[in-house]
Amino acid sequence: MNDDEYDMEQLLPGQIADETAVVLCDFLAELNMAVEIRYLHQLRRYHEAHRPPVDPEHPWRNLNSD
Repeated sequence: MNDDEYDMEQLLPGQIADETAVVLCDFLAELNMAVEIRYLHQLRRYHEAHRPPVDPEHPWRNLNSD
């Protein structure tokens, strides 16, 4: 899934009160944290499998960027 599949703007209401915006942002931050904690192992496994190769002589270099 990528950002091109749907428009996030369409999921949000146009106008909300300031307090509602704060509550929504706080909720989403808490939800994000809970998801990351719950699926930490899967997230790490995925990112490790999709990490670009590294030059052992120069580990700060990405071999795909040359």
